[in-house]
Amino acid sequence: MVEKQDFMYVVLAVAIVLVIALVIKPVATGEVPPWAGEPEPTTVTPAWTPTFAPTTAIPTPTPVPTWDGKPQPIGFVDPGTYRVPAGATPHQNLTSPPPVNASTPARWVTYATIEGQWSGTTGIVRVPFPLWRLDYSDITTSNDEIPFFNCQIVDAQDPNRFVKIVTLRLSEFLSAKENPDLKKQQWVHTFYEGNHDYYFVINTRCIDGYHLKLQVPETYVSD
Repeated sequence: MVEKQDFMYVVLAVAIVLVIALVIKPVATGEVPPWAGEPEPTTVTPAWTPTFAPTTAIPTPTPVPTWDGKPQPIGFVDPGTYRVPAGATPHQNLTSPPPVNASTPARWVTYATIEGQWSGTTGIVRVPFPLWRLDYSDITTSNDEIPFFNCQIVDAQDPNRFVKIVTLRLSEFLSAKENPDLKKQQWVHTFYEGNHDYYFVINTRCIDGYHLKLQVPETYVSD
């Protein structure tokens, strides 16, 4: 009887040791008991980060371009380049009117030239200035009976838009012959649009030669 009681004390002591080792000690040290499985992940709420609206940059104004003052010749190309029928003379004139109180520059300088005798279509020229003019006062005729000169200034970005159409017939040539100063006063046109691409369609009859000048204010010439 005594031996049975001693054996029970030994079993009880072993059970107490196991409870201490497997339960009480892990809990006391913060460890997870073997039978408890993996701990559930703890969701951590991130700290609030303030956001700021993007700053809008102030655009830099585009400066007026300058130019070295050397005239550039404008050559001729095949009219088929722009699908222009040979000898075609449109009746549209969609030039922009001058702005109110537009001032006239004191002096003009030649930016580009078109020289020839026969009908033709020029290549594209870009006028990188907000103001320019076409001087067509230098035209000579081979006779005074049936002279004819027609110049169509076409918007290269919109070939259906004719910026200006200049036409000189017998009456204009006779008036200029009687009053030579009339050419300088009237055979010129100012364009109040720029920074644009243009090409020119020219038709002539009984013309010895023409020297057209695209001119810009002298202030656009760089030092």
